[in-house]
Amino acid sequence: MEGRISIAKAARLLGVDRHELCERLCKAGFDSFEGSVALADVKSISPKMNMQEGLVSEHVRLIRQTARRRGAVQSPRKPELELQDELDSLHNKWLAERKRAQDYYALFDTLVDELGHWQNSEDPDKAKFATEFSMWICKQFDD
Repeated sequence: MEGRISIAKAARLLGVDRHELCERLCKAGFDSFEGSVALADVKSISPKMNMQEGLVSEHVRLIRQTARRRGAVQSPRKPELELQDELDSLHNKWLAERKRAQDYYALFDTLVDELGHWQNSEDPDKAKFATEFSMWICKQFDD
């Protein structure tokens, strides 16, 4: 069956208990078959899985965008100390942006985990809201 994943593997990828994932899928109205579930169903209730795919595609895009090609003409070289200063400056800026991105990633990760818990709530309104909000987040990564 193409496009299916085992519930145990999906739970490991998401960092949740298999039983919890089964409950979330049932509350969202998705069926499993012989211990597997449609990958699209898991993605639709799990922004975390869509986010990881988005990060990979973003890395690939950046690599392609910044890849250098050999030019026919060499540009004049800057002195070594000047290049080192530029490199240090760019590295420091990169470290600051990386820290900010890590903070946002951690916040988003916490939000997604909390949504997962809400999807298993005894309160049907809270569970429905969490499922719909998760689906909305997933759609944002698809665009």
